[in-house]
Amino acid sequence: MTEGLTSPLFPLNINVLPGALLPLQIFEPRYIDMIRKCLSNSEGFCIVLAKQGYDDKTGLPSHHNIATYVEIVDFDQLDNGLLGITVRGKDKIKVQEKWKEDDDLLVGKVLKIEELDEDLSQEPKYSDMWNMVEEITNHPEIKKLELDLDTTSSSSVCYILASVLPIQPIEKQTILELDSSREKLDYLKGIIKKLGG
Repeated sequence: MTEGLTSPLFPLNINVLPGALLPLQIFEPRYIDMIRKCLSNSEGFCIVLAKQGYDDKTGLPSHHNIATYVEIVDFDQLDNGLLGITVRGKDKIKVQEKWKEDDDLLVGKVLKIEELDEDLSQEPKYSDMWNMVEEITNHPEIKKLELDLDTTSSSSVCYILASVLPIQPIEKQTILELDSSREKLDYLKGIIKKLGG
């Protein structure tokens, strides 16, 4: 993904973090068309977490501007007649500007954000996070998902843990928006504590 890429924006009430998978059912014609174009051009799109209402400046649907660029890893016609796809989160991006196409598809100019990452696996404060992610990802059902986990990357460990734990989309969004690995891990640690972990 290059700098200043023009990409379709898909506002949803759920989000996906880099390295994680998200199954979706597509039924609106503009999004079916979007998926067809993405597949034929071997391109992805951006999943943005929707907010309520519309932007004051543009009058377009409001959403968080820090989002995830995703790639389609599987697609199928479902029994209910809808198009089923599975996407994998690839990169953290920032939506710099957006507009609507003639078919009402939201499109934006997006910039890949390089993560400020570090390996915190040897810090005693975070050892339980690495133990937890290894335990969870070794579970047979989770193994089937083929999550893109890099245990030398604190951001990756945080994203994958946040993806498999029962946490709210806005909490995942907060993790995505935090800049440093340490901030991400501390925030997730607080959530796990509340969950009773």
